[in-house]
Amino acid sequence: MTLVDKVIKNTFYNFLAQIVGYLFPFFLIPIIIGKIGQVEFGIYAIAYGFIGAFTLFDLGVSTSFIKFVSEYYYRDDYDGLNCIVNIGVLFYFCFTVLFWGLGYIFSDFIINYINIPAEAYEKGRFALHISLFIFFIATNSNMFVSILISLQKMYITSLLNIFTGLFNFVSIVIVLYMGYGIYGLLYCQLITVFIGTVFNIILAKKYLPQMAFGIKYFKLSFLKKMTNFGLQMQVSKLGSFISEKYDEFLLGFFSVISNVTYFNVGNRIVRFGKFIPSQFIVQVAPVAAGLNAKGEKEKLETLFSDTTKYLILVSAPVFIYLFVFSNILIEVWIGPGYEISSYIIRILILGQLINMAFSAPGNSITPNIGLPKYQMNEGLIYLGINLVASFFLIKYYGIVGAAIGNTIATFIASLYVLIVSVNYFNRKYSEILFVIHFKPIFYSAVFATILYYVMMYQSFFRFEGNRLYSLIILIVVSMLYLTSYLLWLFKSNYLNGRDKEVLRKIYENFILRTAKSSGE
Repeated sequence: MTLVDKVIKNTFYNFLAQIVGYLFPFFLIPIIIGKIGQVEFGIYAIAYGFIGAFTLFDLGVSTSFIKFVSEYYYRDDYDGLNCIVNIGVLFYFCFTVLFWGLGYIFSDFIINYINIPAEAYEKGRFALHISLFIFFIATNSNMFVSILISLQKMYITSLLNIFTGLFNFVSIVIVLYMGYGIYGLLYCQLITVFIGTVFNIILAKKYLPQMAFGIKYFKLSFLKKMTNFGLQMQVSKLGSFISEKYDEFLLGFFSVISNVTYFNVGNRIVRFGKFIPSQFIVQVAPVAAGLNAKGEKEKLETLFSDTTKYLILVSAPVFIYLFVFSNILIEVWIGPGYEISSYIIRILILGQLINMAFSAPGNSITPNIGLPKYQMNEGLIYLGINLVASFFLIKYYGIVGAAIGNTIATFIASLYVLIVSVNYFNRKYSEILFVIHFKPIFYSAVFATILYYVMMYQSFFRFEGNRLYSLIILIVVSMLYLTSYLLWLFKSNYLNGRDKEVLRKIYENFILRTAKSSGE
């Protein structure tokens, strides 16, 4: 199998695994909330979010494993590779034991500072303890996952993720309907993580039989090398965590626990909106690295413009659709009573559209040409602003303040990346903002607004609490929206001849070959 075939196969299964990873929670969240209630779901979300904070303190080492494993493997340097593997395994074990112990010792202290009702205190304590155990098991499998990815076996990890995701979905549904509540939910996730870890270890050994363990492989020079590489990217990882969990923790501290549920539900819709545009970002990295290696700066400048255009073409209709139809989407998905979540979606969506338009094009290229400092600086800006803004806004304005603080921080940090990227790639702000950005955003907003008001004010489209009928109508309206957008795109002069040729090659070399690969 050629390298191209491997890339296509890995991309297909990775794309499939990510779709499954979004769909399972999409169907699970309403079931979980319906069975355990808003308070217990808030406890569940905070427990998992707090555990996620521990991953921020790994000194960036985890971001280095794939690079260095690949480097030593393809040089047939198995001694060096085993040094990386041994240091990785030892590092993760010590790292997880340390933070598992700290989390367990201070669990009561943590819970006391979250407004959990007295009758749910023990459930909160249990949720934190078992989440710590899940963190311990899952994190210790990371080294073996890195090995499989480095050996171009991403399709294996993707298939395993699909299998464990299906097992987790089915088992959670069963235990919830049997009445085991949050206890059954967390035990199911513990079992799922354990099964996945066992398979990752077995598969890593199968595809890397040269893997060995011993005291001779523990060399601190390797740890220093990996840490130096990963530290700059760690800041961006810190910012990503804050985007998802810092606001939820503050909501649990300053307001009622049910607000965490409302915010979490809204934020999940926003993250789902990022799914499709994110698939394009992954494909840019190797192209940028190749052009940089050849010293082709003019082509890198063109790549920046093209990436900006293709990302906004995909992001604008997706995010604006979610913004306009947020209230209907929430009611169809979760049911009535979550109106505040639709407002959260609209505020957060603005920030994420700006991030995808301003920041994502530059960040998909600059780290891969040896300039991770811009992404690091973006993370520092976002971190500083969000820590302060969200703290005060949540304190005085509650759940809406959380969304506003997040969006303000995202906008300012993304604007920084736009400025440095436009200057570095010798582009013009007028070209980016008015030639590339304006039309997809404007026409998406026009089409979505017209369809929304037709849907809301015509009797045929009124659903009045019938969620199944609402879903059918929403699908029909979505197809009309997509058709309108595509007709504008291909009838207008927005796409030039080179753009259309690129789309043709993507269709022939990715979509058709992917379908053929999956059929085989």
